[in-house]
Amino acid sequence: MDDTTARSGARPRPRLTPASIATVVVGGLLFLSWFWMSLATLIAGISALPALGSGLLLLLPWLLVMQVVVRIERRRAVAVHGLQVILPPRRRSRRPGPVGWLQNRWFELGTGAFWRGTLHHHLALLVTGMFFLAFLLALWGAWTGWELAIAHGPLELGRLELSRAALGVIGSVSLVLAALMLALGALADRGLARGLISGSEDDLREQVAELAERRQGAVDAAAQERLRIERDLHDGVQPRLVNLAMTLGIAKSAIRTDPDRAERLVGEAHVEAKGVMTDLRQLARGIHPAVLTDRGLDAALSALAARSRVPVDLQVDLGSSTRPPLDPEREAVAYFVVAEALTNVAKHAEATQASVDVVRDAHVLRVRIEDDGLGGAEVRRDGLSTGLAGLTDRVRATGGVLEVSAAPEGGTVLAAAIPLSGRPDAARPDAARPVTARPGARPEHRPTTQETRR
Repeated sequence: MDDTTARSGARPRPRLTPASIATVVVGGLLFLSWFWMSLATLIAGISALPALGSGLLLLLPWLLVMQVVVRIERRRAVAVHGLQVILPPRRRSRRPGPVGWLQNRWFELGTGAFWRGTLHHHLALLVTGMFFLAFLLALWGAWTGWELAIAHGPLELGRLELSRAALGVIGSVSLVLAALMLALGALADRGLARGLISGSEDDLREQVAELAERRQGAVDAAAQERLRIERDLHDGVQPRLVNLAMTLGIAKSAIRTDPDRAERLVGEAHVEAKGVMTDLRQLARGIHPAVLTDRGLDAALSALAARSRVPVDLQVDLGSSTRPPLDPEREAVAYFVVAEALTNVAKHAEATQASVDVVRDAHVLRVRIEDDGLGGAEVRRDGLSTGLAGLTDRVRATGGVLEVSAAPEGGTVLAAAIPLSGRPDAARPDAARPVTARPGARPEHRPTTQETRR
């Protein structure tokens, strides 16, 4: 469940809507039931901690339930009261599976936002419960006043005699008070949400720090890419161009004195020119492949899998054609994650099989590459092997997460979660669904919508 519900814009004015009024009624009913159950569980768990920690059997489920409740309260603050909920990015586990999920739950317990949300939940139930009870009392007074005025007529209270009109006025005033209790309860609930869960300047500062880190990741990724292009030009294309120029120069000087030699040198220069053109195409593909722009991510990944020296089992699920197309930046990031990973598998892993799984859901594009090689891949920033570091910076610039871990049966798993909505909390560190490697399988390609039409 995504709990980043921050909105931009000016601070909304207090408002009363049917939904905000209904929250007072629901809060009152929960106050009469769930509020006391929650407090009793908390108190019993804390009291039982000295008894060999047996209170944890109550506290742990209570804390897990509170994490869900806090998320619901944040969504309610946005949907019902129109508040801005600003949450600082929190620490995420780098471990996949159930262990990573449990570690994320533990990390959330260490955030002030969680405990403020828990306090807000109980205070909101207490406050709305009090206003709801006052509403019921006023409603009872209105009903009683009208019933006495209509059914019994004047009422004598000792020496005081209340006429039908006076009883009707008491009933009407009680009804107004009942409506006023609901309105005040809604405003009080909004005030509590604004004060406890809508965020603070500290949250904004932490969010700005996260955005600055993402920007630095983009800068680092661009610097790494520039260095790679310079290295490829200097070490690859430039020497071949120099050699081509020297060959043509020798052929030019020998064209009159030794035509046969000049013809042979021109032929060598022609072959060298073709080789340089191939190098330039490879370099351009490393900057941004043309197939990615022309035919989309599915076709570009199929081309990568077909060129790989290691057999690749490719699974691409980008959803139905009714979904909006992927952002070009995120397409490029996913492509280069797969390209760099397959390059590393071919060069260093000594693997016999690799699998690539790319899945798009509502908010995240998940990329998972797994091989059965030697393993031991890691993100290094020592200037010697910086390919994975560059990928990490690329993914981080989009607000996503890239993790490198050991595969269950040996080898390496590279998992990237790239948020499609630009919300960093949408990206979870766990990988996409695993692909069962089939030894000796050939690259599998499921055509895109564009290819099907063709």
